[in-house]
Amino acid sequence: MFTSSVITVLVCTVSSFALRNVEGTKPVLQRTVEALFMDRSHSTYPGTCKVFVASNKQAKLCRREPLLPKIIQTAKKQAISACNETFQYDRWNCSLVFNRKPRKSIFNKIYRETALVHALIAASITHAVARGCASGELTKCSCLGTFKNSSWQIKGCGDDFKYGKRVTKNFLDLKHAGNDQIGEILKQDVNIGMDSIGEQLKEVCKCHGFSGSCTTKTCWKKLSPFNSAMGLLKKHYHHAMKKKFVNYTTKRAITPKVKKKLEKGRNNLVYLQKTPNLCVSTKGRACKDRHNCATLCCGRGYVVEKKLVSSRCRCKMVNCCFVKCDTCVEEVEMFTCK
Repeated sequence: MFTSSVITVLVCTVSSFALRNVEGTKPVLQRTVEALFMDRSHSTYPGTCKVFVASNKQAKLCRREPLLPKIIQTAKKQAISACNETFQYDRWNCSLVFNRKPRKSIFNKIYRETALVHALIAASITHAVARGCASGELTKCSCLGTFKNSSWQIKGCGDDFKYGKRVTKNFLDLKHAGNDQIGEILKQDVNIGMDSIGEQLKEVCKCHGFSGSCTTKTCWKKLSPFNSAMGLLKKHYHHAMKKKFVNYTTKRAITPKVKKKLEKGRNNLVYLQKTPNLCVSTKGRACKDRHNCATLCCGRGYVVEKKLVSSRCRCKMVNCCFVKCDTCVEEVEMFTCK
């Protein structure tokens, strides 16, 4: 009896330890991406980062940059908004679950959609931080300085992409994302997201001088609106590569030989599991046009309705400073999947 009791206690102890170990094994990268993308509310959480329950390292970063939580909140909002707008006429419309089934979360496995969301959150944080440098909200940017001349002075910097990328890597704790295959794949997806922002970086210049002359020129870096990068991310989504576990024990650090295989296709988003058939969830969805319906409705057909839509038209300036418009009514076709 005594032996039996000891065994029971040992089993319970090992089980509870294993449970805690499993719960604590998900890296900061995955926890952060899931927390930011899944929470569609405006809730404030305890701690210095406020947007979600942060790790110790993230809390330290938020203490160093007091306005970083605001920047992360901006990144969260623009990521979700851009995703909803970009994928509103696709079978997957940025929903958190597949086919409206709560147990079918997009984060259960590494689907094509999971890869896209990791790239999206990384891209949005990079963009928001870079813009935060230009607006002066962040104080630790690498490009902060003063440019002087006898007649003019400029303080601050442009959109600091390098600093945005560095903060994103630190905030998502890429260094500790894992040395297994899942970790390597998600790090690649995050890097694709950050680099998509860098591709939108342009140089903008302003001339300084008397009577419009350009005796001196000041130049700075400027990012395009986030939706421009979102278009590039959608291309990556459609061209994403499916990979198999080269070594199925995913918790084991990968060997150099396996790592070399994983490095193929470094310029693509990578995922591991095929997305479930999403045709069930497109019933009743609005299509963009007849061509879009052919794909979205999965061959079930669609309903066409005609509606009258009012809009402003024939606008003109009246009495110097007022704009006067007529109201035009137009008949438009609305398409809905059967």
